[in-house]
Amino acid sequence: MRELEPTLKPQRARTRTLYRWLLSFGLPYRASFVLFIGLMVVEILIGLMVPWPLKILVDNVLGGATLPVWAGNLASLFSLEGGKIALLVAVCIAGLLIGLLSEFVSLGHTQLQVNIGQRMVLDLQRRLFAHLQKLSLRYHQSTGTGDAIYRLDSDAFCVDSIIMSGFFTLASALLTLVLMFAILFRLDPLLAMLSIAVAPLLFVVIHRYSARLSDRAERVKEMESGIFNLVHEVFSSIKLVKAFSREHYEQGRFLDQGSTALRARLNVTFQESLFSVTISGLTYLGTAVVLGIGGWHVLQGRLTVGELLVVVAYLGSVYGPLSSISHTIGNLQGSVASARRVYETLHLEPEIHDLPGAIEAPRLRGHVRFDHVSFAYVGARLVLKLVDFEALPGQMVALVGLTGAGKTTLVSLIPRFYDPTGGTISIDGVDIRRMTLKSLRESISVVLQEPILFSSSIEDNIKYGKLDASHEEVVAAARAAQAQNFIELMPEQYASTLGEAGSQLSGGERQRISIARAVLKDAPILILDEPTSALDSRAEAKVFDALRTLMKGRTTIVIAHRLSTIRDADKIIVLDGGEIVDEGRHEELLARNGLYRELCERLSLAALPDPAQLDMVATE
Repeated sequence: MRELEPTLKPQRARTRTLYRWLLSFGLPYRASFVLFIGLMVVEILIGLMVPWPLKILVDNVLGGATLPVWAGNLASLFSLEGGKIALLVAVCIAGLLIGLLSEFVSLGHTQLQVNIGQRMVLDLQRRLFAHLQKLSLRYHQSTGTGDAIYRLDSDAFCVDSIIMSGFFTLASALLTLVLMFAILFRLDPLLAMLSIAVAPLLFVVIHRYSARLSDRAERVKEMESGIFNLVHEVFSSIKLVKAFSREHYEQGRFLDQGSTALRARLNVTFQESLFSVTISGLTYLGTAVVLGIGGWHVLQGRLTVGELLVVVAYLGSVYGPLSSISHTIGNLQGSVASARRVYETLHLEPEIHDLPGAIEAPRLRGHVRFDHVSFAYVGARLVLKLVDFEALPGQMVALVGLTGAGKTTLVSLIPRFYDPTGGTISIDGVDIRRMTLKSLRESISVVLQEPILFSSSIEDNIKYGKLDASHEEVVAAARAAQAQNFIELMPEQYASTLGEAGSQLSGGERQRISIARAVLKDAPILILDEPTSALDSRAEAKVFDALRTLMKGRTTIVIAHRLSTIRDADKIIVLDGGEIVDEGRHEELLARNGLYRELCERLSLAALPDPAQLDMVATE
């Protein structure tokens, strides 16, 4: 099955499906959740005990009322019948102990909440990172690196926000509500009914506002993701920005994008604030009604002042969490929007994937064959048209042509960076789509035209071609790529850390590190996208001496921009407009008076005794 185009998204996930998916991340932490819920219940029970010392202080110590039976039994147990001073001290100590116990339980509860939440976030980030790597180049080229970073760095925290801060906050409020109602009903049934009368109204308002805020929050997320994309684009091209003095221009683009996102964020914030005012108004209304009726009951003698204080404290324990949910509902809806973005990304099917029954490629000989291969990018004309050729094991095949002829696209099909629109590509007689991606790509070494290095050590960059290579193998590969001289001149030699994208090295040095990586991989098929384009003629000659040794017994396909690269090729394929217009050896093609000779004559290469110093065709 082919991947949905990057401009499309999978079917929008239903909220219930989204919540079930998020809760699945808690399954590995079932035991921790049991402890977490236990601590939550204990914290709620202790919270219900907090106002009772105040009630006894007001009614029994200051007011002189008879102690409740349970309090009287405790007083008898600790011999506190002797006087109010002793009872006052006991009430203060009880309040202190309850408060300290509440704080310690809250500490454990909070630490466990953070521990579970962050572990779930890491699990989601791990899964998302792995899936993003599986998605095709087409997806990443159209979506942008900044968007991927935003989903990993920001959106992935939705699982913590929704489950730990959202779901359990609501569960805690509901459990508190039930227990509070049971106690209040024993104190004063009418006040109990009035205290929860506001709750249904709160949930109705939350439900109506949440649906409206969810869509707006998702649009804000997309706009803020666009800012990440712009920032990544600018700083990854900072040399170009500085070369053209476009700092002010890029500042303007950033401000335009940021202002658009800011206006959207302010609009959502206003809606959230309006929502909070509505919720707060309802809680104030409920509190005022309960206070009024409760005060009237005190005046009638149906309720003591201490019991009224308990009622008020319990109202705060319920209205507080509900009001907190209302104040954070914008964040929760933003988290739902983030969850939807992550869910949709994880449910994009990679365009390039292992087919059912794909085999592990054995040690390949390297017989590469293109059979009527065509290719087109999405919404574009054909880049390759019915390409037929083969490269035998041990042969060097060079691809030449003008810019846009399709050379880079052609070699990108061999490791399945893309799949052809039509036709088949086989290696040793097996369709490459029948091989697993991992085994296929492990059989191919690629040296890109623009060398890609990581900001780690030189040795780590070379070992990327073979992760378990020894230091001696790394040194041998660097020597084969003519890189050992400048490496040994560096302060820490192979342990020297490179800047971002190898910025501490020259273009030629970066390319030689990239070549050393391919040498170390020792694959039966080599793809060289003009690996010596950044080297001078002397360094180029040394590198090609090493590469010629490496090419023996291996299939090598070269995108050629210099005559020196291809003059000894076993086969030269001339591309024009995505089609093969000629093929043969150097001397044969020159004798035919075709496009190849025209390209050579255009750059005055054919008549020069040392063509190694001149470019033949512009880089594709």
